[in-house]
Amino acid sequence: MKNSTENKPKISLFLTLAIIIIITVTTILTINATYTYQHTKSKLLTEIRENSKEILFSLKSNITNLITSYSINEYDKLILNEIKNKDIFAIVVEDYNMGKIMGQKAYITGKIKNSELNPIDYNFKDEKQNTELKNCFFYDTISIVDLDDQLIGTVSIYITDKLINNELSKIIRDTLFNTILLSILLFLFLFIMIQYYILGPISNIIKVINNNDINGIPKTLIPSSNSKEIFELSNSMNLMIKSIKDSRETLEKNEHRLEYLLELSPIAIRIAKNNGEYVIFANNAYSKLLKEKKETTGGKNPKDYYVDKSIYENIIKTLKENKHIYNLLVELKIENKTTWALASYMNIEYDGEKAIIGWFYDVTNEKLNETKLYQALELQTTIFDNSGYLMISTDKHGVIQQFNKEAEKLLGYKSEELVNIHTPEIFHLKAEVIQRAEYFSKELNKKIEPGFPTLVAKTKLGLKNEHEWTYVSKSGEHIPVILTITALKNTNNEIYGYIGISQDISQKKVLESQAKLASMGEMIGNIAHQWRQPLSMISTIASGIIVKNELMEMNPNDIVLNMEKIINQTKYLSNTIDDFRNFIKDNNEKERISIVSTVKKALSILKPSIKNNNINLITNIKDDMEIDGFENQLIQAFINIINNAKDALKEKVDDDKFIFIETHFNEDELILIIKDTAGGISENIIHKIFEPYFTTKHKSIGTGIGLSMAHQIITEHHNATIEVFNSTYEYDGKSCIGAYFQITFKDSCAL
Repeated sequence: MKNSTENKPKISLFLTLAIIIIITVTTILTINATYTYQHTKSKLLTEIRENSKEILFSLKSNITNLITSYSINEYDKLILNEIKNKDIFAIVVEDYNMGKIMGQKAYITGKIKNSELNPIDYNFKDEKQNTELKNCFFYDTISIVDLDDQLIGTVSIYITDKLINNELSKIIRDTLFNTILLSILLFLFLFIMIQYYILGPISNIIKVINNNDINGIPKTLIPSSNSKEIFELSNSMNLMIKSIKDSRETLEKNEHRLEYLLELSPIAIRIAKNNGEYVIFANNAYSKLLKEKKETTGGKNPKDYYVDKSIYENIIKTLKENKHIYNLLVELKIENKTTWALASYMNIEYDGEKAIIGWFYDVTNEKLNETKLYQALELQTTIFDNSGYLMISTDKHGVIQQFNKEAEKLLGYKSEELVNIHTPEIFHLKAEVIQRAEYFSKELNKKIEPGFPTLVAKTKLGLKNEHEWTYVSKSGEHIPVILTITALKNTNNEIYGYIGISQDISQKKVLESQAKLASMGEMIGNIAHQWRQPLSMISTIASGIIVKNELMEMNPNDIVLNMEKIINQTKYLSNTIDDFRNFIKDNNEKERISIVSTVKKALSILKPSIKNNNINLITNIKDDMEIDGFENQLIQAFINIINNAKDALKEKVDDDKFIFIETHFNEDELILIIKDTAGGISENIIHKIFEPYFTTKHKSIGTGIGLSMAHQIITEHHNATIEVFNSTYEYDGKSCIGAYFQITFKDSCAL
C-alpha cells in the first residue's frame, strides 16, 4: 500500500526555483526600498521639523507684541498670510491675555484648510476640524511669553502628510518596476546554477533528515557530496545529529540530577501530577513541613492539607491558564495545627508528563508576630483616640501621619483628609514652612523667629515647648489651644518625627479676648488691611512656583526673581508693623523725603498686582518736592489710594483699565493726582469714603480703614490736603470717567 503522501500533487522544482528567485529578489529590493523609504521619510520629516521651527519662531516674534497689545485682527491676518504661502494645514493660537478678559482660560483662534485647501477660520468647538488636526502626522507648539517671562499664549502648527505621501508613492512605483525586471533577468541565471549545484544535493539531505526515530533524530548520517559547500554542510549536519544524540543522553542523566538538587534544597518542594492531585516527588524539607516521614508523602493529594480547599482549586484553575503563582500566603492544617506558608506554583514537564511544582516557605512565626503587633497597634490607637487631647503625629518634615478622634471632632477634618498633608498648610494659623525649623536648630545663639517652626526648633534644642497656639478648623473657626510638641527619636537618638498634643482653651481665651478686644481691634484691622495685598502676592508667587515645578518648567532665574519679590513683600510686612506702631504712638522723627521717590516706592510694591489685573499704569511724575515727613506712612497712604482704584477697576469687563499718576507745580505747591477709569464713585457715598470703616466691599475684601488711614496720614502728619471727586477727561481719543484724588503738598524747598 502506498504512503498517502505519494498521492498528493507535487510541486514542480521549476516552480519552486522560480518562487525562491522571486522571493530572493523581492526581499533584496524590498530591503533597499525600505531603506530608501525610511531615508526619504526621515529627510522629509527633518525638513518639515526645521521649516516648522522657523515658521513658529517667526510667528512667535511677530505675534508676541500683538498678543500683548490685544491685536487679534492683526495676528489673525499674519496667520492667514503664513498658511496661504506655505504647505501648512493649520495654525492655532491660544491667547491667555484675551482669555482672561473674556473669562476663559484662553482665547483660541487660527486658520485651517478645507477640502479645497483654502484657508478658513478655525473653530475649536468644531469636532470635524479637531479630528482633522489629531490626524495630522506632524505638529509643533511654541510658548509665547511677555517681557516678564509670563506665559501669555501658544502657537501651534499642523502639517498633513500629502507631500511625503507623494514622495513615498514614487518610491513604491519604482521599486515594483525594478522588482519585476530584475526577477526575470535573475531567474534565468540563478535557475541553472541552483538546479545543478544545490537542488540535487539538498534533496539527498532531506531524505536523510526525514528518516528519523521517535525523538525526531535522524537514524543515519548524511552522505558526502562533490560540492565543497554541500560537503561542509553535510559534515556540519552530521556533527549536529551526533550532538543531539549526545545531548539527549545527557538530558536523561540531568533529570535524575535535578531530583538530587531539589532534595538538597532547604525550601519545601513537591511535584504533583494528575492536575496536582497526586504527589510524585517530595524533598526532605517538604516532609519536615508536613511533619511526616518522606516515604509516606508520595501518592497523596496535596489538597487534603489546605484549610480552605477552594483555594487549592483556584490555584489549579490558574495554572491551567498557563499562569504562574508567586508568594501566595496559604493556610495549611498539619497535625490539627495551623501552619502558614508562602507558596509558589508553576507548570513543568517531569518524566515526560505534565506536572505541577510547588515551593513552600514556613512563615508561621512571622504571622503570629504580625498578630501581636496588630494588637499592640490597636491598643496604641485606642489610647491615641480616647486620651481627651488633640494628638497629631508627623514625620520629621511635618507631614501628618496620624490624626486622632478628638482632633477630628474639634477641627472638623476626617483623618483620611489630612494624612500625608504638610501640617502648616492645613490648620495652623500664620504658619511658616516647617522645613525652616532646621535653620533654627543650627542657630543656637540667634533669636528664634515666631511661628510654628519655633516650636519644632525648641523641641530640637531641648527647650520647653509648651505654647499657646491657634488651630483653624475646616469651617474656618480659630480655636486657641495649649500645644506641646515632642520629638520622636529612634535608637540612634535621631529624630524621625514629632507628636503634637494640645488642649482646647477656647473658654479661657474668650475671657482674655474681651479685655483685649477694645484696644487691639482697630490695630488688627489696620494691619489686616495693609497685609492683604502682600500676602496675596506671596501666595500667588508661591503657587506659580509649585505649578511650574509640576510642569517641569522651573527656571533658575525665575526662582531668584520670585524669591526677591517675596523677600521684598516680607520686608514690607515687617516694616508695616513698625510703621503702624510708630504711627499710633506718633513717636517717629520726621526726615526730608522726596514725594516722587515715595510714590515710586509705593508703585514698586503695587506694580505686579496692577499688571496681573490687566490694568495700565500711566505715570508723569517729573515735578518733585522735598518735605519733612514720615516716608513709610506716606507710602502706606499712597498704596491705600492706588489699591482703592485697582479694586474698582478689577470689576470692569472692558480693556480700558487705567490708573494715572502725575505731579505738577502750582506756584509753591506740589499737586499729586491719582485718577482712574473705573466709572467714578457714587455721589451718594463719595462724601463718606474718608470715614473710618466705611466700605462698599464685602467684609472679606476690606475693612473700610484704608482711605481713612490715608486721609489721616496726609492731613495730620504731612501738612497736606486731599480731595476726591469724579472727573471726566480725554485719553488717547477716548472719553474716560473715574475717581480723581488730588493731594496738595506745601513746602519751601521745591526742586
